[in-house]
Amino acid sequence: MKNLIATFALITAAAAASAQTAAPATDTKQPQASTGRTRAEVIAEVIEARKNGTLIETEADMDVAQTRKHIAK
Repeated sequence: MKNLIATFALITAAAAASAQTAAPATDTKQPQASTGRTRAEVIAEVIEARKNGTLIETEADMDVAQTRKHIAK
């Protein structure tokens, strides 16, 4: 049951991260469309976001992401 919850949390976090258009100014990668990705690709993106510290987990993280988006403009 814990694995199911953890997997669901990863997928949800990945969806939230991919839906968020805010990206660090040093990231030159184009945002991908949320369709057409495999489960493995989504999980890999979540792992990469964790490594980079860009995984949105709390409301404070969302505020930081929104601020970065405004600064980038």
